[in-house]
Amino acid sequence: MNPGNSEGAASTSQAVPTASLNSEAPSQSSQIDTPSTSNGRPNSPAKPSLLQSPDLRELFSKHVWRRETRRRLKRFKPKEVLALIKEERWTIIVALIFAALLLTLELTAWKHLSVDAWFSLWTLYVCSVPMVRGAVDPDVCLFGGATLLLLRGIITPRDAFAGLANDSIVTIALMMAIAAGLESSGALEFVPELVLGRSRREWVGQLRLHIAVASTSAVMNNTPLVAVMIPVVEAWCRANNHHVSRFMIPLSYAAILGGLCTVIGTSTTLIGRGLAQETMPGVIGLPITVAGGIYVVIFSRWLLPKRDTLMAAVVADPREYVVSVRVDTRYGHIGRTIESAGLRHLRGLFLADLQRADGTTVPSPPPTTVVLLGDKLTFAGDITGMQHILSLPGLSPVSSADLAADIEESAAGGSGDRVMVEAVVSLSSPIVNMTIRDCHFRSRYGAVVLAVHRNGERVTGGLGDIVVKGGDTMLLEASSDFLEKHKYSSEWALAVDAFRYSSEWALAVDAFRVAPPRRDPLALFTAMGVFIAMIVLNSMDILSLATTALVCLYVYLLTGVMTVAQFRSAIPGMVLLTVAGAFGIARALTVTGVATKLAESLLHVFSWMGRSGPVAAVYVATSVLTALLSNGAAVTLMFPIAMDLALQAKINVKGPLYALMVGASSDFSTPIGYQTNLMVSGPGGYRFLDYTRFGLPLQFITALITIPICVLYFN
Repeated sequence: MNPGNSEGAASTSQAVPTASLNSEAPSQSSQIDTPSTSNGRPNSPAKPSLLQSPDLRELFSKHVWRRETRRRLKRFKPKEVLALIKEERWTIIVALIFAALLLTLELTAWKHLSVDAWFSLWTLYVCSVPMVRGAVDPDVCLFGGATLLLLRGIITPRDAFAGLANDSIVTIALMMAIAAGLESSGALEFVPELVLGRSRREWVGQLRLHIAVASTSAVMNNTPLVAVMIPVVEAWCRANNHHVSRFMIPLSYAAILGGLCTVIGTSTTLIGRGLAQETMPGVIGLPITVAGGIYVVIFSRWLLPKRDTLMAAVVADPREYVVSVRVDTRYGHIGRTIESAGLRHLRGLFLADLQRADGTTVPSPPPTTVVLLGDKLTFAGDITGMQHILSLPGLSPVSSADLAADIEESAAGGSGDRVMVEAVVSLSSPIVNMTIRDCHFRSRYGAVVLAVHRNGERVTGGLGDIVVKGGDTMLLEASSDFLEKHKYSSEWALAVDAFRYSSEWALAVDAFRVAPPRRDPLALFTAMGVFIAMIVLNSMDILSLATTALVCLYVYLLTGVMTVAQFRSAIPGMVLLTVAGAFGIARALTVTGVATKLAESLLHVFSWMGRSGPVAAVYVATSVLTALLSNGAAVTLMFPIAMDLALQAKINVKGPLYALMVGASSDFSTPIGYQTNLMVSGPGGYRFLDYTRFGLPLQFITALITIPICVLYFN
C-alpha cells in the first residue's frame, strides 16, 4: 500500500475525534492502565498476578485474596466483557457446536478414529471459524483447508479439485448468466408487475407477491430474481402506501420457497442433483411453498416491523452519519462566526468538530468560533442535513479532493451530474474483509465513502480504517453512471434509493438504484422463448440441463439479449469456488471415516424418532451448517454423511438426500445463511432479530413438512 495514496489520506481524514462526540467519556486506557489514588497521584506499577506469586501460602492468605479480589473487581467492566463476547460471538458459537459434537455424539467411540481423521476434523474447524466470523472469504478458507489435507496426503489433487470439474458448478454459472439475460430484456419484471396490481390491502399484496416470485423462482435462480424485484417492490410499496419492511423478507422467503419446487430453482438443488444424479420432486417443495405463503400472509402483521424504504426511514427516523467538509475560497462566510454563517442551528445536523489548517482542533465549537479558509468542519446527522451541507458552495467533502476538482471542471463545462447512493455490500464482493483504504475504493468504483452503517448503527472511527463486511450499508458520493455500471455486478446488493444532484451539489430529482430495463419487444420474446424451450427440452430429458443452458446462453449473446460484459459480471465467482473448495474437505471426511462415525452418532441421537430419525438428523444438521456457512458448502460437506447415514439405517437414500437439499436451501432465521436474506436487509431496514423472530417458526414448519414427506414418499 502506498502511504501517500490520496484515497487513504482522504478517507482517514473523515474520522470524528472521540472527544468531540463523547467528551464526557474518559479514555478507556487511562482508566485501566493508570488508576489513581484518592490524592490524585497514580498508583505504583501493578503487582504480579496471583498465578505469578512465588509464595503459595501468601497467595491463599485471606488478606492478599481480599486485596486481589478488590483490585480485580475494581478493574472489572461488565460492558467491556459483554462487548468482547458480542465481538467474538461467532467464534464462541462454532466452538460450542464442535464441543457439543464431541461430547454428545458418543465421545468414547471417537477414540478409534485415526490421526488423519482427527486432522480432517481439525481442518474443518480451522476453516469454519474465519468463515463464520466473516474474517476470510469462504472460498479462500475451503481451498486452504483442501491444501492442508493435500499436504497431509489425506486426499489427492484429483479429490481436491473435483468440484471444479463437476457439471453442477458449470450449470450454476450458466443459470446465473441466463438470469442476467432475462433481467436485461425486462422479462423478469413483466409478470410480477401485472400480478402485484394496485391493492391497498397489505395481505393481498403479500399473497400476490408470493405467487409471482415463487412461481418465477421455480424456473430460474432466485438470487438475480430478488435483485431485480427489490426496486420493483419498493416502487410498488410507495405507490400503494405500504411499509416496505412488510414485503422485503416475504420477497426473499418467496424466492427461497419457490426454488425448492424444481431442480433449477436454487444453486443448492443443482449441487444436490449433481451429487446424487437425481431430480428434485415438486411433491416436497410445493407443500412447503404453499404453507410458507400462508404463514407469511397471516403472521407478518404481528412479527414483521413497520418500516419504510431505507432512504425514507432515514428521513423519518434519521440514523447518524458523519461527513467532513473543507472550507475553500468559494465559501461566502469566511471570517464570520459559526452562528452568523448559519452553521449553528441546522435541521437534522450539528457541527461536531472544527479543525484549523494548522491542525488545531476545536471540539464542539461554540457559536462565536470564526470560520477561516482551510478549516475542516465535521458534521454529524441525517441524510437530509447532509444534502443541505453538500449543496453549499465552498464546502467540499474532505474525502474527495480530486473528485471535487472534477466537479468544478464539470460545472464549468455545464455537465457532470453526481449521485448520492446508499448501497449494500454483497457477501461475494471482493472488498469484503478489506479496509476502505486498502481496497482503493475511489479508484475501483469512482465513488467516495461518506459513511458506513452496520446492523443499523454507524461504524465509528476513520473511514479509511473501516474493514468492510458483507451486508454493510454505505453512503456513497458517486458519478452518475455508477448505478448503471454496477447493475449486474455481484459486488453490490444495490437496493436503495439514490439522490441525484447537479454539479453544484444541489438536490434535483429522486432516482432509483437501477435504470429500468429496456422494453425491446424482440429481445423480450427472444429471451422468454429460448428460456421456455430450455425448460421443455430438459424436462423431457431430450438434453441435459448444462447443454440446454449453454445453448440458451449463446443464443442470448448472438441475438444481443445480453452482452459479453453482462455475462462475465453475472457469474458469481466466490459462490462457485466456495462449493468447489468444499468437495475436497467432503472427500477427506469420507476416506478417513469421519463421515461414517458422524452418521452413526446422528443415528444414535435421533433413534427415538424411529423411521424419521435419519431424515430428521440430516435436516437438522444441514440447517445448522447452512445458518453458519454458505448453503453450497453445507450441502457438499453433509452429502457423504447423509449417504453413510442412509446406508447404515438401511433406508432409501433419496429420503436423506432430499432432506439435505431442502435443509440447505431454506435458511430463514438469519440474514447471513442465504444470499437473498442479506440482499433485502438494507432495503427493509431489518435487524438480525427480525429474521429470527419471523423466520424461526417458518423453519419449524418447513421441518414438519419435509421430514414426514421424505419418510413416506421414499419408504
